Amino acid sequence: MTVQEKVKSIIEGMGETYIFDNWQTANIKLDKGILPCVLNVLPVSGTLNVGVQQLRDKPNCMIAFMDKADFDFDGEQNDEIIERCKNRAKEFILTINRGNIFKPISGDVRYSAFYDKLDVNVTGIIIELQLEEVKGNVICPTKSPKEIVYGRSKEDNQ
Repeated sequence: MTVQEKVKSIIEGMGETYIFDNWQTANIKLDKGILPCVLNVLPVSGTLNVGVQQLRDKPNCMIAFMDKADFDFDGEQNDEIIERCKNRAKEFILTINRGNIFKPISGDVRYSAFYDKLDVNVTGIIIELQLEEVKGNVICPTKSPKEIVYGRSKEDNQ
């Protein structure tokens, strides 16, 4: 299971609509009215943690919690949406910390609010964090690299 599939299972387990895409393609999908939703923006960087027994992925994630906003919103109305989105982000972080999919998140988690970022009238917050898998690919000296990474046997690779 990839990191993206793991994040999707957590978000959908929270009852949220989930999108995994870049900003431009998500912008088109949001025109169909699937708000509120959570956008897991395609990762642009990360690290691979190679240990003696496991190879774990640690992508730098940008996850946007968003909801519909009125075209001419006022500050108080928009603040309510931002606070709801922050609460959904908090729930996401606490859910990660109670599970055994990613290493627990602690310390500061950076967030930024956004308005008018997309064609649809949305507002929300973006959190930036690095998610490290608890269980990655098991490194076994009797298996080929393709077997470890793709789960294929030597016969399947021919």
